[in-house]
Amino acid sequence: MQNENLPASGENIPVRRGKVSSVIIYEVREDELRLIEQGGAAADKLNFAIGLISSAVTALITVLSTDIKSEYTKFFFVALILIGFILGIYFWVSWNRNKKSVPEVVSEIRKRLNGSIEQESEPDDPENEPN
Repeated sequence: MQNENLPASGENIPVRRGKVSSVIIYEVREDELRLIEQGGAAADKLNFAIGLISSAVTALITVLSTDIKSEYTKFFFVALILIGFILGIYFWVSWNRNKKSVPEVVSEIRKRLNGSIEQESEPDDPENEPN
């Protein structure tokens, strides 16, 4: 049974269109589109850095403020401190080198139009349209 609201196969579907005075099209490279989709790959590195350094600081405070008698427990805390600080600093440096935020990429894309960032304007205002 065919739905009465859908057109039969081969029929033209009527399209209603609201008038738009102009359309601005921006060309986007694949890597820019991927970065916008992911929200910035560097954000995960920053999250790991914060988590690892926080864990290392917590372990360091624990070792300095308590008397740990078990050698196994001391080794565990020292390993946690070293691994946390080393990997945390690594991820922080990696994030710092690769941080390119989504607003920066969008700004670069907008600069391609007439070499400058276009001001946000009313969409139907002909005075604010590019030449």
